[in-house]
Amino acid sequence: MKKLALSLLAAASLFFMGCGASKLEMQEQSSMCDVMVEVRQVLNDTISLYVGNTFYLNAKQVIADDMYPLYASTRDPAEIEKPAATNVINSDEEFLNYLRRAAPQMTQIGLVIGSTAANEIGFDEGETVAKMTKIFQKMGGGSLILFHDNAEGELTDMKKLF
Repeated sequence: MKKLALSLLAAASLFFMGCGASKLEMQEQSSMCDVMVEVRQVLNDTISLYVGNTFYLNAKQVIADDMYPLYASTRDPAEIEKPAATNVINSDEEFLNYLRRAAPQMTQIGLVIGSTAANEIGFDEGETVAKMTKIFQKMGGGSLILFHDNAEGELTDMKKLF
């Protein structure tokens, strides 16, 4: 009887492991995103950076009930260290328009909760995901995919939110 129970348990765990997205599927999904928003802890800084099609959102900025004003700077991927002007974003619509600068036709958004975000005092992943979902639903179409990563920056899981 114990062997049967253990066999069923092992089969069930293998079944559920097979249901998750593979590393390759996660990489493919993330590469298909028009814009990636990565929420991370940024030490000794208060702004977020927009580099290429990735917006690195400082976890400090999403802790408050109202994340605006949001301070962001667009950087050239070839010259990331070169200082650039800081933009002040005051609403969800301004944030979406800011992201559309690099991806005018954005429809598929990737939201990465970085492993370091939880280190920020007061950070709540559930609240952050709810805020970002509310913002991106205002696009009127498209999809939002939630990813998590590990300390090495490798994606560990994904879930389609809408």
